Amino acid sequence: MKDTTSIKADLSAGFSVALVALPLSIGIALASGAPASSGLIAAIIGGLLGSWLGGSYVTINGPAAGLIVIVLDAISSLGFRGMLGAAVVAGVVQVAMGAMKLGRKAAAFPASVIHGMMAAIGVIIIAKQTHTLIGHTPVSKNPLMLLAEIPVSFSNFQPLVFVVGALTLALLITWTKLKSPWLKKVPGPLVAVIFGSAIAAFLGLEGKTLLDVPSDLRSWVVFPEFSQVGTLLFWKAAITLALVGSLETALSAAAVDKIDPLKRKSNLDRDLLSKGVCNLGSALLGGLPMIAEIVRSSANVSYGARTWRANFSHGLLILLAVIVLPAALNLIPLSALAAILVMIGWRLAGPTHFKHALKIGKDNLVGFLVTLILTLAVDLLVGIFFGVLAQFAVEIYLGLKFKHCFRADFETKIKDDSVWIDVKSSLIFSNFLTIKEMILGYVAQKRTIKLNLENCDYIDHSVMEQIEELTDFTANQGTSFAVIISPNQSALGEDHLSARRRRPA
Repeated sequence: MKDTTSIKADLSAGFSVALVALPLSIGIALASGAPASSGLIAAIIGGLLGSWLGGSYVTINGPAAGLIVIVLDAISSLGFRGMLGAAVVAGVVQVAMGAMKLGRKAAAFPASVIHGMMAAIGVIIIAKQTHTLIGHTPVSKNPLMLLAEIPVSFSNFQPLVFVVGALTLALLITWTKLKSPWLKKVPGPLVAVIFGSAIAAFLGLEGKTLLDVPSDLRSWVVFPEFSQVGTLLFWKAAITLALVGSLETALSAAAVDKIDPLKRKSNLDRDLLSKGVCNLGSALLGGLPMIAEIVRSSANVSYGARTWRANFSHGLLILLAVIVLPAALNLIPLSALAAILVMIGWRLAGPTHFKHALKIGKDNLVGFLVTLILTLAVDLLVGIFFGVLAQFAVEIYLGLKFKHCFRADFETKIKDDSVWIDVKSSLIFSNFLTIKEMILGYVAQKRTIKLNLENCDYIDHSVMEQIEELTDFTANQGTSFAVIISPNQSALGEDHLSARRRRPA
């Protein structure tokens, strides 16, 4: 492909993604309890600065639904400026993590906990945004209580606000079912915002039911506050933002690598360092924390993006939009933005996710449910911590020896250009990384690799996922990679990537 063709494709993709990112960035900011401008600042900096810093090829940086819960909690306990201070510290932590090459360590996290975390975030988004869609301000703060309060909101809703939200949500649901390839190219969130704004204007909605974004961009800048730096709440917010943001960024980049038409592999360490710098810059100017966002990145690829220019042009176009058309933003009804977020929450926490968790196997379901329930009942950090502990407990029960929790027992034999890796212990999310990095090193050397797992008592779902990724990657690199699994190692679920456990002789 000629470079001029690539530039045209990137500019076209960047324009289309900007149309998606503009309403989403505003909606995510409002759902986080932050000014709408903070989401736009994050999207602009993520595009303009993040694209230059690199680390990945076709990902799109910006505020994400996955951080709504953390930011909302931080603002509730620290205030908006206090949250910005915590985000500055989180950015510094991410820069340090990237410099220490910890980006690739995201693979050492159980898939069940990650899926449970995202499902919990989806439930919380639905619980909170349903009230905004209805047009009622809830009393509760806890996610479970917010869900319980929805019937009360329906008995006190604002009819015109609800009509706009309900019709926008109906349009979004219909848009996902369209089969026309031409209509599918038009971003659903953009259609929803235009449609919702038209209905709101027709019904005469005004005042607090509409978005309120200052037209003077200088008023968007809010500086962080560090007066609470000595408190536990401040450091809890900073560490949670750094941990979850880094995890989601690495997972998003790895997922987008799978659909990259040029089959390139992101440098996860550099990408993490890049997000740290972007988060630092965003928070210093009053912007939300950001990640490499999977939905916008997937759309970017589908629109034909090839390089970093798509991310850059998406950020530039959002900046131009807020400079040229600031008054148009204030025509958007809050209930239409809530409808968009409810759809996002449903994608994260719909019934299909629970069915898939069960299909993978009961061993996976434990970590998923512990993370989900404790996140909803307590908070995200507690849910992640005990979800990981629960997954360790299940895997020890299924055959993992305690001494192999963080280091697998394996032997490597090299003969000419062939490598034989014989694993003699259970393989799980926390002990496979050494073997994975070793395999990637041999792939770079163009060696023939055989991974023998016949002697593993247990191979968890996270490892099965990573083995599939390695198989696809080595095939794209033209390297021979074979995995040997014994017929005696039976799947613990119905999915082809379910955990495997060796039956007794």
